[in-house]
Amino acid sequence: MKNLSITGKIFLIFNYIVALWLLVAFVTPYLPVGLMSVLSFNALIFPLLVLVNVLFVIFWLIKLKKYVLVSVLVLLINYGNLKALYQWGGKHPIDPKGFSIMSYNVRLFNAYHWIRRKGVNVDISNYLKDQFPEILVLQEYKRDKQTDFSQYSYKHIVLKGKRRKAGLAIYSKYKIIAKGNLNFKNTYNNAIWADIVVNKDTLRIYNVHLQSYKVVKPENLVEQDKKAVGNKFRRVFEKQYQQAALVAQHANKSLYPVVVAGDFNNTAFSASYHVLKDGRKDAFVEAGEGYGMTWRYKWVPLRIDFILPDEKRLQVLQFETLNNFRYSDHYPIKALLKFREQ
Repeated sequence: MKNLSITGKIFLIFNYIVALWLLVAFVTPYLPVGLMSVLSFNALIFPLLVLVNVLFVIFWLIKLKKYVLVSVLVLLINYGNLKALYQWGGKHPIDPKGFSIMSYNVRLFNAYHWIRRKGVNVDISNYLKDQFPEILVLQEYKRDKQTDFSQYSYKHIVLKGKRRKAGLAIYSKYKIIAKGNLNFKNTYNNAIWADIVVNKDTLRIYNVHLQSYKVVKPENLVEQDKKAVGNKFRRVFEKQYQQAALVAQHANKSLYPVVVAGDFNNTAFSASYHVLKDGRKDAFVEAGEGYGMTWRYKWVPLRIDFILPDEKRLQVLQFETLNNFRYSDHYPIKALLKFREQ
């Protein structure tokens, strides 16, 4: 450090800070719940922390300085997380025994005209009909006379709310033999499940929509009471963790292989994701490609929608983020799965 200029020393100090920050983000999901909830905002800025550390690696390499090891070591520690952040190329095998699952937050079929054009609800309905996944799970679903899901023989729909009836839906080409509702308390968010017979095998699928933030637009956050906003985020993270734990506890009792899918309202670096992923694989990590962004609000691109199949009894053949279709604030995600041979 003695051989560095004042500017170089400032860069190095900042490098130490962001490297330590990334290390804290790595351990946050494994901390006790109280401390974890305070630090959980790291899950949302994890991609930014990775990017800054990569830039420091490039900077010190150009300068031929040993300080490159600071960020290199922290990035190596986060190798598993980096796989959940970006995939270089997906798997695309063809298997006639495969079956498709799609998850999509349809944002109430644009009921409140966030997209300023008519017919968005019909466009979504037609798109899903063209895609025709064998199992379809929808979040922020509402009944709409102009949408058509008649191609599915079986369905499980649970709506909540007094004035605005909205919730979750599972549509299936295959027979549903059992279904249920976890009914998260004191919130519009929820999780539902269905046992589905796929050919000769049976699986249980959970459609999950973890706690929403309901905060103001990002560009207006600077005008808010930062302490109040921070406390609100902390309470949301705690609720997400509690809801995820409830789903995981319920899923662990299933006699069938489980697929957890839906809108987690948090990233793959959060405690709630780690709880739901335990015993399951992330279909994007197994067979996805690129950054996998499923939600973007202006300058905030994140992957917060997931399909997590049983790691022992189900195999991921393909995964796709359908980011060429944007009629919601989310993108649809689709996976091709198959039962492993016993």
